Amino acid sequence: MPSGSSARRLATYAAVGSLARAANAGLPTAIILGVLAAGGSASEGSLIVAAVTAIAGIVGPLVGALMDRAVHPRRGYALAILCLAACSAALSIGVGSWPLGLLMLIAGVAGLFHPMLTGAWSAQLRRVVPDVAPARAYSVDVATYNVGDIVGPAIVGIAYVYDAQTPGAASLEVVVILYLLAALVLPLVPIPSRTAAEIPDEPQRLLHSVRELSVFWHSVSLRRSTIISTLAFVGIAGLVIGAPLMGQDLAGDAGIGALLLAVVAAGALLGSITFARRPARQGPGTIVVVTTLGLGLAFAALAVVPTMPLAFVVAAILGFLEAPQLSAVLQVRDRESPAHVRSLVFVAATSLKTGAFALGSVLAAALVELGWRPLLLGSAVIEILAVVIGLLIAGRRRPAGRPGRP
Repeated sequence: MPSGSSARRLATYAAVGSLARAANAGLPTAIILGVLAAGGSASEGSLIVAAVTAIAGIVGPLVGALMDRAVHPRRGYALAILCLAACSAALSIGVGSWPLGLLMLIAGVAGLFHPMLTGAWSAQLRRVVPDVAPARAYSVDVATYNVGDIVGPAIVGIAYVYDAQTPGAASLEVVVILYLLAALVLPLVPIPSRTAAEIPDEPQRLLHSVRELSVFWHSVSLRRSTIISTLAFVGIAGLVIGAPLMGQDLAGDAGIGALLLAVVAAGALLGSITFARRPARQGPGTIVVVTTLGLGLAFAALAVVPTMPLAFVVAAILGFLEAPQLSAVLQVRDRESPAHVRSLVFVAATSLKTGAFALGSVLAAALVELGWRPLLLGSAVIEILAVVIGLLIAGRRRPAGRPGRP
């Protein structure tokens, strides 16, 4: 069991992670609801969401490399949180009145800082609590994603349902509040500063770090889990975009559909607790394959549900399968990442998933006019294809003499 000091450090880390990730999880849904409330289309909202995730996917590796060399990492996280709060506030003001191009530009700026609160924050975990067992520490980290995914869409949906005067605006405003709360708790997290000895020499530091990304190819397990989890995330965008439309169709309120995402996250939290108490006997690579296939079946079932209560049940099952998938992916990254480029590997992998979500958002924008059922069926097909492609590309073992972990 960790000491009292370790437990406090882990608790403050988890608090910031939960609040920031709740804001991240709520932002796409808040954008969609805000655009719909202002009389816009789901396609317009999808393009704004895609602007956030596309930029995040592009700059993620650079963010990771910079954070591996930041002398005072806490300052970088504070800047990221405050900038995300400012961008969310600007979107809350501009949706419905500012041009789409300007809104996408603001969303793109938010995307610059998005990776700081996903993979880059997870990469700091072992520096904050080096004396806590990795299995326990990463179980807590996965739980912060689960809690964030519950809280973010839930409060966004509730704000949309009950904000009678300016529906949608309050949805973005609560995202701003979550970011600001994370900024208030951040000073309590004891992130150690780096010494000069921990920072590589100036001339080759970024170039050398980028070369270290070859670990993604040399490690067959990291390669396979990254390909499958990245492609699978293309399908997740269909759920985020389609959920409000499902709520409007089956329950008469798009805000009810946003609550579906909270149910997914609640199922994921239950899955995290279950697998933390009773770890699966299979290796993490096998778990990634099996759970992704299960997600495909869950998406197919969700696409044909006749009522909203049944949709909530299927959504909980879908979330329950997401938890072991994410935990297994993090375990592979932790095992295969060289210590000196840990943030880079974590953030690069996360950025690939973020870029995949952006691609999924663009595809959803093109398909959403067909309705939410075809959209979710498309997500089901994508999950199955992710496994097939991942096994075909990463099925071969490493060539002799090429280590999986430098």
